[in-house]
Amino acid sequence: MTDSYIGPKQHLLVMGSLVFGGLVLACLPDTVLGLQYQCMLHRMTGMRCPFCGMTRDFILMAHGSQPRNNPGSLVVALALYVAYPLWLVKTALGKPFRLLIRRERLIHALLFAMLLLFVGNNLVA
Repeated sequence: MTDSYIGPKQHLLVMGSLVFGGLVLACLPDTVLGLQYQCMLHRMTGMRCPFCGMTRDFILMAHGSQPRNNPGSLVVALALYVAYPLWLVKTALGKPFRLLIRRERLIHALLFAMLLLFVGNNLVA
């Protein structure tokens, strides 16, 4: 295939990263929070980036609590840990060629999603 598509290998890499990241947040929450990293956008401008609060929210959700730091956390978690894996399995079993996604479409979709998260995170905060 051409370089303008994201194929099965990249999807497997994403899934592996999601599983690893989820396990780290679920098993080592104090270690992750102990890193005390800060959002540079928030420090410099006072505005919250699209992901401000998501680490704390994902740790809360991994332990059965409701997210409360970013209004988009639950939607992002459902998209990453439910919708994406279901789509991946369904597509792989049915029509594997649908695993190929044009990079430009993915980039546009991610930019739009980040814009929505940015606006939502700053309106609610």
